[in-house]
Amino acid sequence: MRRHLLRYSVCCVLLLCCRCAKIVTPTGGPRDTTPPAVTKETPANGSTNFNGNTIKISFNEYVVLDNPVENVLISPPPSTPPQFSISGKSVIIKFQNTTLLPNQTYNIGFASCIKDFTEGNAIPFYNYAFSTGDRVDSMMLSGKIIDALSTSPIKECYVFAYTEDVDSLPLTTKPQFISKSQADGSFEIKNIKPGAYKIFALTDDNNDLIFNLPTEKIAFGDHPFAAHPCPKDTANDTLSSPDTIQQNVPAENILLYLFSEKGKQLLDKSQNKAFGKYDFFYKENISDVHIRRIDTLPMPDHFQYVGHDTLTFFFKETLQDTLRLELRVNTSTCDTVELTPFKKKETRGKKEEANKGEKLSLNKTNAGELHSPLTLHFSYPIRPADSIPVQIVAHSKYSGNDTSTLFLSVPDTFVTSVSIPFHFEEKVPYTVILRDSSFLGYNGATHDSLKISFTAKSEKDYGALRISYQLPENEYNYIALLLNQAGDLIRKDIMSESAEILYSNLSSGSYKLKLIEDRNLNGEWDTGNYREKLQPEKVLIFNKPLNVRGYWELEEIFTWE
Repeated sequence: MRRHLLRYSVCCVLLLCCRCAKIVTPTGGPRDTTPPAVTKETPANGSTNFNGNTIKISFNEYVVLDNPVENVLISPPPSTPPQFSISGKSVIIKFQNTTLLPNQTYNIGFASCIKDFTEGNAIPFYNYAFSTGDRVDSMMLSGKIIDALSTSPIKECYVFAYTEDVDSLPLTTKPQFISKSQADGSFEIKNIKPGAYKIFALTDDNNDLIFNLPTEKIAFGDHPFAAHPCPKDTANDTLSSPDTIQQNVPAENILLYLFSEKGKQLLDKSQNKAFGKYDFFYKENISDVHIRRIDTLPMPDHFQYVGHDTLTFFFKETLQDTLRLELRVNTSTCDTVELTPFKKKETRGKKEEANKGEKLSLNKTNAGELHSPLTLHFSYPIRPADSIPVQIVAHSKYSGNDTSTLFLSVPDTFVTSVSIPFHFEEKVPYTVILRDSSFLGYNGATHDSLKISFTAKSEKDYGALRISYQLPENEYNYIALLLNQAGDLIRKDIMSESAEILYSNLSSGSYKLKLIEDRNLNGEWDTGNYREKLQPEKVLIFNKPLNVRGYWELEEIFTWE
């Protein structure tokens, strides 16, 4: 009896424990970061005498195929694109028999588009090759694509190869062989026949494999490039014929400079968001501007500012009537524009006076600098004025504050900035005070009071760069640009021969140097034009870090190569 009671008690305890137990989902271990692996290829990668219409590539897990239209490259492109499908752990490629050429090697490149189903881990690049003849071609082309102006590598850019040496090819004919550049700008076109090939790179905005849009960027070789043997691929030896396999074969370095052609200057849009200010935005950078009023009256007094791709008008007297103008920018076709009086948007059903509440915004540059004047910048040209007081307070923990007052003048011209001519002492804290409405914009706007606090730098905060430019002897000029780490221009010099330049009084920090080959001697970088067989002007970036330290002069040699 006792034995039965004991068993009954144990069962009750176990039952209670089971009811009170908390169900916890297994963690499953670390996250899977491994891309799928190929387990079988049917027919085998590198097969010859292919006469079927289906290729099946199987993997060790379930996969998806991301946007095969853009990410799967077939070289040479068949006349009819194949169909892609997924069947469990396999990718199926189905051709129509009439689309494949006889005795031709085909490459199918999957650019980061085969991913596992659960985590999305992609195979960076997978290449499958086969031949409709009795051998797989074993030659290749390789190189790199860089941006012509920035010299940065260009990724995911199409690369075209043609066996014919005809200038109109990229304009009218789809490529015989195709590839895409990787993240470092490098590209390879594999499994091609021996011979010389005409090479192009193209952004191909409309995916038609033709250079036919003004927005598309292009790069081209000045001459055909000879194919070289594929290096031995230990992971897939079948893709190279035994008589052509070589290790570390030297090849011609194909370097393509990608650029946008300088086309017709087009007015993109215009806006009048502020009282008296009119902005016009263009597709290309602006080099020259010609303006004509479309009536017999003279052009109103105005200030004209040209940005990189923006033209801005400020007017001395606010417009009361519509002003019609003809704008000719970069000697392009004239655009007719209308400048209408500014109207402020209605607020809660009430119209406000056009310039009521307008503010003249201010910002400053060079605060605390010893070798550049503290400068005030205004959002609108300011009216002429005399004796505008500015208080400058020098703070000292020993002798208290020392206040000075200087008076600024604004000339009777359109100006948008005013410098404060004051000698600031090293390491001294200062406060610069400007009363509100001291300056008045031509649009009638005024500004709030301004207080600028800073501590002046020390001479020990400045260093220097001494650069010896070694240039070739030719008829070109060379433009030397000194840039700060953010890419802002610090100084520009134009040289016709080798020279040494001292960049003095530079704030401590990192700098960059850029050299531009100025072939047409116009003092600026010029892009290329394929139809005129004109390459963009070459740009060279100094490849060493330039770290300027205070009280230190750094010397370097920049050789044009």
